[in-house]
Amino acid sequence: MKLKKILIAIHLWIGLLSGVVVIILGLTGCVLVFVEEIRPFVYADRLEVRSVSENRLSMQDMVQKAKGIWGKDKPVSALEIGNSPGKTWQFRSYREDTNPGYWYWNEKKFYESLFIDPYTGQLVFHEQSEFEFFRVILYLHWSLLLKTELGQPIVGVVTLLYILSLLTGLYLWWPKNKKARRVRFWFKWKKNTGLKRKNYDLHNILGFYAFSVGLIIAFTGMVWAFPMLERGLQNLLDKGKSSIKTTITSVHTIPETAGKKGLDFIYADIKKKYPDAKAYHFYFPNDTSSRVTVLARYEPTLKTVVMQYNMLSCQLLKTSTFEDKSNGEKFSSMNYDIHTGSILGLPGKILAFLGSMISASLPLTGFLIWYNKKWGKTKAS
Repeated sequence: MKLKKILIAIHLWIGLLSGVVVIILGLTGCVLVFVEEIRPFVYADRLEVRSVSENRLSMQDMVQKAKGIWGKDKPVSALEIGNSPGKTWQFRSYREDTNPGYWYWNEKKFYESLFIDPYTGQLVFHEQSEFEFFRVILYLHWSLLLKTELGQPIVGVVTLLYILSLLTGLYLWWPKNKKARRVRFWFKWKKNTGLKRKNYDLHNILGFYAFSVGLIIAFTGMVWAFPMLERGLQNLLDKGKSSIKTTITSVHTIPETAGKKGLDFIYADIKKKYPDAKAYHFYFPNDTSSRVTVLARYEPTLKTVVMQYNMLSCQLLKTSTFEDKSNGEKFSSMNYDIHTGSILGLPGKILAFLGSMISASLPLTGFLIWYNKKWGKTKAS
């Protein structure tokens, strides 16, 4: 009995201390699970071109268009090209901020995006990306809109408390005999079942069915919040072995025009190699280096291929696939897809959505149980 009382007290105080943050993480998680499906509908006006033609501008010309809009003070940092002829090209420009501050907005001096029609070169939309809705939701989930070094530890500690809450809650709820098991795994509501009983069942029964999913989501979230945990897991899985990345010194017969149209040659090369990729991402160097990092992005993201090219010679310098990575690095690559459920496709995303939704409801229903026990009888009398 003493152990049970201690666990009840632990479970109660964990819920009271971490409940608000758990609700925020759960609700924002619901949105982020399906962000790739929601974004094309919400932002169709900036993601879709008005008409598709046979003649498309070269990448070199598109980059110059972006540079002309931003000027010298805002270099082109990245470019995303969707693998569909009806999509705009999204250019990004950002720069880290070293000034002191506490909020997510203090991390960058600026972060903007340009959506440009690749057929006409016309600017479709100029976005202040730091204030874009889904990015704000992402950082509310990631660090509670605080700077990463401040917000991530808080999120990590709350996530750890949530895991303890799940474990203590399961122990306290678990039926002690067969008779109790018959009524605890499903809703046995009648016409005269009161709201308090319904709330109690919602907390316990939904919590039981979401236990496994909630535990997985919480643990994968903690891997990001605590870098030491990620490094420890990698070392454990690698057992001292390192990955072998494929390095290629001579791949192409470099055409004479490669120096002038290097980016177009690289884009054609990666598209030829990975024609079924969801999108192609280019990350340009922020110094005098001539190396550009290119991603052939897939979903789930663990299938994404990372390459590095020399923009002047068009030579492929390095490539990395999921198969090239060590066991520890493979786990890190899978972490995002496990966290969002996308590793199992649409069924996995639905599970992650339901798990996040139930996780957000548990602090609220738990608070109502505690409130009704403490003050409900007094008010009724």
